[in-house]
Amino acid sequence: MQRNMEENGEDINGLREIKTLSESIKNISESAFALYKPIVEEICSRKTVSEKELENILDGLLSVCISDKIVDLFKQVGRRFYNQYPEIITDYVMFINLHARTLGTTINETVSAAKD
Repeated sequence: MQRNMEENGEDINGLREIKTLSESIKNISESAFALYKPIVEEICSRKTVSEKELENILDGLLSVCISDKIVDLFKQVGRRFYNQYPEIITDYVMFINLHARTLGTTINETVSAAKD
C-alpha cells in the first residue's frame, strides 16, 4: 500500500513537471512570436532584402519554430521572397519541415504558394 502511494506521488510530481515544462514552452513561443512578428512585417514590407538579412530572419525563425504562429511567420517570409531567392527559401523550407513535423505541421505549400 505504501509503495502505491509513493508511486502515485511520483506520478503526480512528474505530471506537475511536465505541465510546468509545457507552460514554459508556451511562454517562450509567445515571446518569440511577439519578437519576430514586427520584424517579419517590416522585412516583408520592403521591395527587396539582402541575402544576409533574409538568412538572418530565417535562421531566427528556425531556431524558435515551436508553434504554428512561428511557422506562419516563416510562410509569410517565404512567400514574399521566394521569387527573389528561391534556393534559399527552398533550403529553409526543408529545414523547417523537419521541425514542423514534430508539431504535426508541414509547410511545403509555402513554395507552391510562392510560385503562384
